[in-house]
Amino acid sequence: MPRYIPYDMLQDLQRGVTTHCLLIRFDPVRPEFTSYGMALLGQGVTYDDGTGEMAYTPYIAMQPSTLVSSADLSVNGGEGAGLVPEFDTPISDEDLISGAYDFCKFRAYLVDYRKLTPGRHIILQTGTTGQVKLTDGGLAFTQELRGLAQNLLQSITEKWSIGCRATFGSKPIGTGGGATEERFPCNFDADGLWEGFTVETVGLESNQTFTTSGLAPVYGGNPGKVRWLTGRNAGRQNETDEFTDDAGVQNIGLTFTTMFPIEVGDTGDFRDDCPHTVTACKARGNWANYRGEPNIPVGDAGQASVPGASAGLGTGGRLTVSTDDPA
Repeated sequence: MPRYIPYDMLQDLQRGVTTHCLLIRFDPVRPEFTSYGMALLGQGVTYDDGTGEMAYTPYIAMQPSTLVSSADLSVNGGEGAGLVPEFDTPISDEDLISGAYDFCKFRAYLVDYRKLTPGRHIILQTGTTGQVKLTDGGLAFTQELRGLAQNLLQSITEKWSIGCRATFGSKPIGTGGGATEERFPCNFDADGLWEGFTVETVGLESNQTFTTSGLAPVYGGNPGKVRWLTGRNAGRQNETDEFTDDAGVQNIGLTFTTMFPIEVGDTGDFRDDCPHTVTACKARGNWANYRGEPNIPVGDAGQASVPGASAGLGTGGRLTVSTDDPA
């Protein structure tokens, strides 16, 4: 695949000695976190790649494996290893652990650090990263660098399912406003269900259970969702699978643990989520947007994995699924 190389840089590369170095820029998916850059050099580099100046620091550093590029649609990329920074950097080990920098967009440039004219670089690779993995007891981390061909390996068609496939509260593509956008959306106004809360006590599992008061979820709160506004988990969201009310005190249990312990005084918002069943969709008055096929016959092999399915004698190897009549 042809690659554009500025003529003066090509002349420099053809000489025996150059002053070129590798810069890698990472842009997180979540807008509340800061982009950062790495310089494979013994000094920092400030460079404008056309989107604004950025300081590429040698403190984070990264030693990438061979950057692989191919023309057969296999996954291009490599893997980079670096040290967890302790100072003078826009990222922290807590952000890395919490997944704030998973699935970033990245760009790898070759620049001449003595002639940092804006836009004067060679693009070696662009793509996305995988999940950040901490190694050596949390002192180092690695990131998978995946080329653009990775997207071609993902399924872009919908598959039939008994349950609803839409993300609860999703909107049509192009809606904007921060809502999840999908081709076949839920179209339910889930934002209207959020209620504020403050953590009053923390359970024995300090990163999974807590109590609060004043919540009154319309659909029972189970399942539900929490988004943290303050505390060490601020900016993250967690699903809940336990919600009980004991004399005005609500006990909430998270499906998965938070990255950091929940503390008394942490604040957030809570709302009902959706179990993606016909019954739940009808209760929310959203049956017209149900994105599933609840009456699909299910084979015997699926009996153990389909909620509500049962098999009886003389059914001809088919299962019947208990659902409400959609009519």
